[in-house]
Amino acid sequence: MKKQFILYFILLCLLCLPQAILAQSKIRAAVDFNYQPNPEADHYNQRLPHKSISVGQNEFILLNRQGDGKYTVEKYNADLKKLWTAEIPMAAGEEVDRFTAGQEAALVVTHLQEGKIQLLHAHRINLKNGKTEKPVQLLEAPAKGRRAGVAVSADGSQVLAYRFHTDNSFQIQQISGTLYNGSLQKQQDVKYDLSDLRGILTADIQVGNGGEQYVNLISDQMNRLSVRQYKPGSKKAQVMSVLVGGVFDGRKVYIRDTRFELMPDGQMYGAVLTADEKTGSYYSLKAVKYDFEQEDMRFAEEYKFTPEYVQKVNALDKANKSNKLQDIYLTDLLLTPEKQLLILAEKKYTEGGEDAPYFAKELHLFAYDEYMTFDWNSVLMKQQQAPASEGFTSISYSSYLSGNMLNLLTLEELNGKYDLYLRQINTNDGSATAPQGLRLSIPKDKKLAYVKDYTTWLADKSIVTVLRGGKKADKLQLSRIEIK
Repeated sequence: MKKQFILYFILLCLLCLPQAILAQSKIRAAVDFNYQPNPEADHYNQRLPHKSISVGQNEFILLNRQGDGKYTVEKYNADLKKLWTAEIPMAAGEEVDRFTAGQEAALVVTHLQEGKIQLLHAHRINLKNGKTEKPVQLLEAPAKGRRAGVAVSADGSQVLAYRFHTDNSFQIQQISGTLYNGSLQKQQDVKYDLSDLRGILTADIQVGNGGEQYVNLISDQMNRLSVRQYKPGSKKAQVMSVLVGGVFDGRKVYIRDTRFELMPDGQMYGAVLTADEKTGSYYSLKAVKYDFEQEDMRFAEEYKFTPEYVQKVNALDKANKSNKLQDIYLTDLLLTPEKQLLILAEKKYTEGGEDAPYFAKELHLFAYDEYMTFDWNSVLMKQQQAPASEGFTSISYSSYLSGNMLNLLTLEELNGKYDLYLRQINTNDGSATAPQGLRLSIPKDKKLAYVKDYTTWLADKSIVTVLRGGKKADKLQLSRIEIK
């Protein structure tokens, strides 16, 4: 029997448990927290999905909006003692575009559209003392063009600011920009000529710790997947390209969603969801590993969303009367210590209308070994709903990979208990624990109860987040939760 069918059986057994497991947990520290949401936030494409970052041992920093045009970066220890606060000076209409941290400094990149130009500025904050350096203008671009962007390497040592050059139909022809080091000193100007490709509608740009630049492209009217690597100081690109869309089994298929991730081992991975052009139904998942040192692309076996797969998924949700997959988006690519690739996709949607609620439901998990051979897949069911004013602020999930254990934290109501729940997935075989309620006494009312973006793990069983719970459930608090 194939491993994936065994996992479905395990999953169904877990869903039939009379109640979720109650975990032993305790709020070890809590301080009042002033939360000001960004009214311009795009719920589906958040620019700042993580506003809290673990730095060093038992310390973390967070980005906090104080009101219009005012942000601070704050550093805390595990006891939630504030170590310093740094203000980020911003002009009217300026927005935070990126928040990251390296070994020595935190970096806040802001975007400002001023008249006929758009500007990117970088604010560098010393992690030891909170001292803010003079802001550096990274890039200037015409306001009428696509929004300028920035990519930062995982270790914070490379910063790439870039802009798009498009034709009259808004398709990308060229990308140009500047590469800086971690101290925001200019290293080189860059220019990527993409005129040999047709119909480029989207581009994802990432930068490696050594300054390698990766330009990930969808072209040929959502059919071709291309990755170009530019090494520091070189204008010549190493190109890897593959036609993902086309006619398969008599069905015309196109790229519906993509996700790329430059992993800690320096390898680029990509995942693609394809769909039937005629019906719009999901057709398959495709994954690829790009090895530029070996000049090789390693493809995973295509995983097709067969009628049997769709039937099993929809059978897990009694409220779903549909006979097809809907509103599935790629959300995470993760790499385990054994070089196993994990792909997560989530069902999330709104019912439409200005005040319609938002929903986040099942998670689809797929695993491939270091040779990109299919290993296992499973589906975890959850039922999350939030008002339009919150969007996905409190729902969806937070993930944390520790060795071969994937931890997923969600806010849900299960068996009448409204709480934060922890699921743990063994990446060796895909087996999952039943959701464990953390027993935080979170009130279910019309007020915001949990801000997912501030969730971070200090250690395997030590979580920092913002919620209403415990003895002061009437107000949001920055809290450290210890799981026993």
